[in-house]
Amino acid sequence: MDGLKFIVSTSLFKDKTMGEERELLLAHGKTTVLNYLPKHKERGLIITLTGFSVNGYKDQRMVVVNNAFKKMGFRVITPKIDTIDFLLIDPKSIDQVKDIIQSITADTVLNPNKCTPAVFAPSFTAGIAALAIAEMPENSVRSLCLLGSFSDFESTIAFASSNENNADDYGMHILMNSFLREEFKQKPQLQKLVQTALEDNGLKRKLPLLPALLAQTDADTLQLYNRLKQDKDFRNTMIMDGRSKIPNFEQWKSRLNLSEHAHKITCPVSIIHGTDDQVIPSQQSVLLYNIISKNNSNVHLELSNLLDHGDMKLGYKIFAEIAHLAKAFQHFIKHAAAKTEK
Repeated sequence: MDGLKFIVSTSLFKDKTMGEERELLLAHGKTTVLNYLPKHKERGLIITLTGFSVNGYKDQRMVVVNNAFKKMGFRVITPKIDTIDFLLIDPKSIDQVKDIIQSITADTVLNPNKCTPAVFAPSFTAGIAALAIAEMPENSVRSLCLLGSFSDFESTIAFASSNENNADDYGMHILMNSFLREEFKQKPQLQKLVQTALEDNGLKRKLPLLPALLAQTDADTLQLYNRLKQDKDFRNTMIMDGRSKIPNFEQWKSRLNLSEHAHKITCPVSIIHGTDDQVIPSQQSVLLYNIISKNNSNVHLELSNLLDHGDMKLGYKIFAEIAHLAKAFQHFIKHAAAKTEK
């Protein structure tokens, strides 16, 4: 069963061999992609998008995922997407994802078999991928797998900004990075603190660089940064103020609100979410499932105790729940194949 093979390959037997770098011509410019070719006949094409990782399109977690799909006979392509690699929440990402999907589909070198691609995306990027597909013509994508996605934009941002139960402050720093851009212009040292905190976390540095940088920071900037981290109400006020400075913000926000657009997704969809996710709550995937399934009968929802924010948690529970999680991945893989398999 492919779903079980995928779980084994991404949790126990991880292949971290990076794909071949290639250049993809876009409607507007070009970008780099990582290309993974199966050893034998291709079953289909999967485009994988990385989450908000400081490693960008070379994130090792996605490399492992790509090699798992490659082992199953799929050609896999991971593109570099500027806004996502820069860890910015911006509706421009939707246009970039659409351009990339359409360009890969039409590229005779990257897609010699003229396959309609499937798309796999985690975390906030999962929502971006879903928004892009909702805006694309029907049948542009064969299958879609969303791992830990958001649905309602406003409540997702509010949760990430205010959740004091989350010891990992990565999501909070993502919001600062995205919405305090005007503040950064006045205080570039603040931006450096936020970026260093993101890198310490994302790169899992054994010796974080932030403490030394804090010791060199001027008193005013240090006080502001500490207050942003420790004072929820102040942080929310600053983020809301930063958002209000975005041109045409209501339109900007509406375009990112997946709950307004998800009903237009008609391809088979696998929605998978960790029940203990402290970055994007699993209720977001429940909401997403309810919206998509009203017009699309080919949707599978799986809430799993084996996942936190997209990462596998191995333990005694795995034997009781692995079959359910495998079924969710199987749903995606089955429909990702160029010829739908039984």
